[in-house]
Order: sequence, then C-alpha cells, then structure tokens
Amino acid sequence: MLQKARAAFPLTKLRERVFEGAFFSVALIAMAGWVYFITLLLVRLFLWSFG
Repeated sequence: MLQKARAAFPLTKLRERVFEGAFFSVALIAMAGWVYFITLLLVRLFLWSFG
C-alpha cells in the first residue's frame, strides 16, 4: 500500500506542475492581450489627436 502511495506521488506533483503551467500560460496570454489592446487605443488616440 505504501508503494502505491509513493508511485502516485510523482504523478500528483506532475499534475500540480501542469496545472500551474496552464494557469501561468493563460494569465500570460491575457496580459499580452491587455497590453495589445491598450497600445492599440493609445496609437489610435495619438493618430486622432495629431492627424
């Protein structure tokens, strides 16, 4: 029984790391989207004000 628990431990650690990686990837994509959106708005404001 103890051997099964030890065998399942690396799998549990792997699942936690995969979940953290997926969460980090989604957060990074969301931040990049916000940066793109704000930059696009600033460029449009700049072109509108000096155009």
